[in-house]
Amino acid sequence: MVILMTHTVLELKNVSKSYALAPGSAKDAQGRRAAIDNVSLTLAAGQIYGFAGLNGAGKTTSIKAALGLIQPDSGTIELFGSPIDAAAFNNIGFCPEKPVFYETLTAEEIVEFSGKLLNITADENRKKYILERVGLYDDRHKRVGAFSKGMQQRLGIACAMLHDPALYILDEPASGLDPLGRRLIKDILKELKHAGKTVFFSTHIIADITEICDKIAIIHKGHILYEGSVDEFCPGHENGEERFVKIIQDYDSKNAAAEG
Repeated sequence: MVILMTHTVLELKNVSKSYALAPGSAKDAQGRRAAIDNVSLTLAAGQIYGFAGLNGAGKTTSIKAALGLIQPDSGTIELFGSPIDAAAFNNIGFCPEKPVFYETLTAEEIVEFSGKLLNITADENRKKYILERVGLYDDRHKRVGAFSKGMQQRLGIACAMLHDPALYILDEPASGLDPLGRRLIKDILKELKHAGKTVFFSTHIIADITEICDKIAIIHKGHILYEGSVDEFCPGHENGEERFVKIIQDYDSKNAAAEG
């Protein structure tokens, strides 16, 4: 497909989104709060891109805008070198932070249902492979309502993999996972890159980013504070978590001084 040959897979240019707040809430002069403010990101083909930030920093809002789930107030977004359109989504695998499933269905039925939503018919080998890869094949006949949070998270990853997309957008894919589950997901992401796929995932676990990512962006209070390679972010094997905390603290201190 032509879109697979496009070097830039996802690009956000000066994207902003604000929300109206209830009377009495902290807000700006227009009675709104900025969730993201002039966010710019560039994701190249074949990269694993880590999107890091504290809870409420703007990660999920940015992802929703990239997927066309919300309309930004300003800025532009391109997928595979073109403005967002329905055709692009056929080549994206998405997993939200908290995937929600029909609890009376089995894992196997959820995968089948996901295929119908995507208007694809996955062969049995593909369905078996993805359930095996996320460690759920032996539980494929169990109802999802009996699954732990981590098992449901892994099922969400399996559904994102079903149609073998070129781009994966994963919101907090390690959420709710134990150390073995986190290791499994990181191994899967590295395998996807090796297969020529592109991965964009959000997290607040800095160690995961410095271990497997090619590029990183840090978002805080809706602003991008850093975007660049992991090598540049952690020169000389600098501790990634300490660098992350320093960037956040420096920003907050600067703003506090300006407001004071």
